[in-house]
Amino acid sequence: MTNASGDAVELANARKLYQRMKLGPYPEPTGDEFDLFLTIASEVQWPKTWAGGELDVKTRSLCTVAALVTSGKPQVHGHIRAALAIGASRQEIADVITHIAFYAGFPSAGNAVRAAREVFAELDGEASP
Repeated sequence: MTNASGDAVELANARKLYQRMKLGPYPEPTGDEFDLFLTIASEVQWPKTWAGGELDVKTRSLCTVAALVTSGKPQVHGHIRAALAIGASRQEIADVITHIAFYAGFPSAGNAVRAAREVFAELDGEASP
């Protein structure tokens, strides 16, 4: 039987990955109504589906960008930044958005193009002295 929650090593790996992806503070229960949601994210989603399994993290990240483009979610901005942080290129991001446009629709892909351009501009600004 597979344990759904991550063990100590998986949790440590998930925390390192989350930090590497520059997504902000790791999701942890805070003692409010959303503790179950945050427990699932911190103990299952990240250690088991992001930091575990057979897919490499860059592929997972590009899949996430594609899913967010498809669903039109605003989190695409943060996950484009995360994909770049773990090694995806700007061209790979552009290729994913262009490819998924035929399946998700051009309006959703257009929103993602704008988000990607914002992220690229932010990163270019961070690199400037």
